[in-house]
Amino acid sequence: MKIEGLDKLQRDLKQAQKALQDLPGEIELRFDPNDATSVETAIADMKLAVEGKVGRYRSNPFVAPLIDGMIEQFEQQILEKASEAMADTDKSIALDQQAFRGIENTVNDLRRADYRSFERHIKKLSRQLHGGEFDDISNELKSKVDLGAWLAAGERTQGGMVGSAQLDWPENHEEELGIVIALTDHFADENDGSWPPENFSHTFFYNGNNITSNLQHMVSEIYVPFARDFIDYVKQRTGAKEAALLPTRKLDPASRKVFVVHGHDEGAKEATARFLEALDFEPIILHEQASRGRTIVEKIEEHGDVGFAVVLLTPDDVGAHKDHSTDLKPRARQNVLLELGYFMGRLGRSRVVALKRGDVEVPSDFEGVVYVGYDSGNGWKQDLGKELDAAGYEIDWNKVMARR
Repeated sequence: MKIEGLDKLQRDLKQAQKALQDLPGEIELRFDPNDATSVETAIADMKLAVEGKVGRYRSNPFVAPLIDGMIEQFEQQILEKASEAMADTDKSIALDQQAFRGIENTVNDLRRADYRSFERHIKKLSRQLHGGEFDDISNELKSKVDLGAWLAAGERTQGGMVGSAQLDWPENHEEELGIVIALTDHFADENDGSWPPENFSHTFFYNGNNITSNLQHMVSEIYVPFARDFIDYVKQRTGAKEAALLPTRKLDPASRKVFVVHGHDEGAKEATARFLEALDFEPIILHEQASRGRTIVEKIEEHGDVGFAVVLLTPDDVGAHKDHSTDLKPRARQNVLLELGYFMGRLGRSRVVALKRGDVEVPSDFEGVVYVGYDSGNGWKQDLGKELDAAGYEIDWNKVMARR
């Protein structure tokens, strides 16, 4: 009897022996354990190094499992090293996070405050800005500005129409932050009633004759972006970092896939997708993907390995609190809010941007997500480009400006 295939088996075994000699015993990698993207990049670099050494042997049935096993082992070592390094700084990170979240939570309270509770929350914010972690920075920023002169200049712009007064915000970032800190301290000072918050919001952020509505409009325009910018500034000045979740998904860190979450506004969806394509991104739109008998949630999970998400908050529904059932407000579709929360958890807040069209109600529990106004003048494109750039993507600004 003649046994066939022995020659091929011998060749495979010899090739496997050569591959074992080429397998790297160790790989030198550098990464920041507090930065999930840095950890992902290290994993991707490791895979490239292994494949570069022995990838040519992948067709060998003895070698392929060894390569996969080595990659899995190295990846586990990277994650363990990152976890150990993060543990060493957990206490300081937790302190930073607690202080940062305190400011965000207070601003969130201000967004929902009425004219009776506004004073309590603004005083709390003033105390937080001058707490142990932030006092020196806040005082330094505040010393750069003259609040009285700034308010007087704004008051002089008041015309004959209510709400026509304009504030001249400083172009210098530190002075802009200083103005808001000084304004917060002014509102919190019971002995200085020259510009109480209800008068200030009525003059510069008029949104009707309702005091609460004017105050909330002011908070939305001033304090929501201030909280984000102030925290970023403190991180830059002090080197403070928020704890990063170690990656658990296999995602190319340079992935240019962007998931587009949308409601019923077809025009907004198409405009966003085409803009992303023009910047060399690959927009992922759920209904364009094959279902193959899967549920919506299963499809989201299947196509969720993206590097960024753009969520379109368009006024497709209306809703109200049960105690104010006649006060209907425009809202985004429920599935849009569900997917917004999903991608916040999957990608992190810095890789999710919400494009907000019109006066659509913004979810109160999604603090830290960047909301960009989706205007008809295409200004949203430049804002979206900035957020993609901040997330680490290479952006061709000539293409951004050409599509304005």
